[in-house]
Amino acid sequence: MDYFINLLIVIIPSLAIVVVVYIMMREFTKQNLKQLDYLCNEQQLFKMKLDIDRKTNGQKISIPLKFQAYERMALFLERINPPNLVTRVITPNVRFSTLHSLLLSTIRNEYEHNMSQQLYIVDSAWDLVRAAKEEVVRLVNSAAAKYSSDEDSGKFAQEIITNGFNTKVNPIEKALKALKEDIRENFA
Repeated sequence: MDYFINLLIVIIPSLAIVVVVYIMMREFTKQNLKQLDYLCNEQQLFKMKLDIDRKTNGQKISIPLKFQAYERMALFLERINPPNLVTRVITPNVRFSTLHSLLLSTIRNEYEHNMSQQLYIVDSAWDLVRAAKEEVVRLVNSAAAKYSSDEDSGKFAQEIITNGFNTKVNPIEKALKALKEDIRENFA
């Protein structure tokens, strides 16, 4: 019997300690899980705030770049508009073949100078800009087909300015309209 009492004296406090430790560990684990959930939520909120800040800062940079791209494309279209192009490029006593080469070179250089702007312009507007450029090249080449290389450039220049585009829809005006509409839709 003494053995049994001694055993109970050892087992009861040990069981009490195990129960107390179990309860404490369970509460500690609950608190840690609550803290972990709180930290995870905090981290998600912080990530969301960083994403919003990144987008806001990106817009502060990209919107002016987009506006600049649209401005540059409008300027490009105005510069390759046949009357503007011819009056800017032609010089007194220039031969037809020289003027023809200068016009095509100017169009190509203007286009290459502004090619990077396609990154900031919607694809449909860029396609119209590129099509307008191709139409101007086609117009210059079709007018050039009517003259010989040693003729005076005055008639050639007059042909380009007077006849212009034979279609009802001027591709430069069409591209400019698309640029304006895109700006109004996306930035107004």
